[in-house]
Amino acid sequence: MAGILYSGLNRSEKTAILVDVGTNAEVVLGNKNWLVACAGAAGPALEGGVTKMGMMAGPGAIDRVSVNPETGLFSIHTIENLPPRGICGSGVIDLAAALFVSGMIDIRGKFVPEACKGRLREKDGLKHFVLVPADASEQGNDLSISQADIDSLIRSKAAMYTILETISSYVGISLSELSTFYVAGTFGSLINPRSAITIGMMPDLPEGTYRSIGNSSLEGASMILKDCRLMDEIDAIRNSITYIELNVNQDFMNRFSAARFIPHTNLLLFPSVDSVALV
Repeated sequence: MAGILYSGLNRSEKTAILVDVGTNAEVVLGNKNWLVACAGAAGPALEGGVTKMGMMAGPGAIDRVSVNPETGLFSIHTIENLPPRGICGSGVIDLAAALFVSGMIDIRGKFVPEACKGRLREKDGLKHFVLVPADASEQGNDLSISQADIDSLIRSKAAMYTILETISSYVGISLSELSTFYVAGTFGSLINPRSAITIGMMPDLPEGTYRSIGNSSLEGASMILKDCRLMDEIDAIRNSITYIELNVNQDFMNRFSAARFIPHTNLLLFPSVDSVALV
């Protein structure tokens, strides 16, 4: 509720959405007249917690990845510009998007060997895509992502999109009608919306619709400490929220199955992805 207060969602004339992205996704949709909330498991893949090179967003973590689709050359950025130690969640999302737009993975998220330009390695019976070779990493090991890692990411991104689609359907609106998409949380603040759209994790909205607000709960709590009168607004927020249970929603699994492709089985939902170029 503190996050809702900080975002101003409860005072908005237009319908907007607040999403705290992580292993669990907490979502609130609404405006000054009504609020609907839900929560669901999005999976540790969205926080870099599945791939062996995954790590929290800290010094040396790869937080941004881009590719030249024509040459297949990758560029990476690390936090504090240190030698790469691993990759955090935002980097994993960027990497998956880059692999897709360059044709190195297909719509199922499967590696396309002939497009990977010698970067594929076989290890323990699984294909691994080497992003950073051993001689360029801090610890002297290849930093790679496996087919199993990509599969896990696709399940996570499908869960995230399905949560968004389900809550919007519950109130009878389209995700395209949202005026603002607030992305909260430390991890959320690092996400490149274009990459998240490309893999079908977030809806294909104009990038200006997305607004990163950091740790909204902490900021909201700070507001209350500075002005105790805001507790009345917190009470009003609590009383206006309708909570929906996703685990009893019959449409959730059908939508989830459709979202387990990049970006989605219904390409009309992602019209910008065909022409996307990560920069």
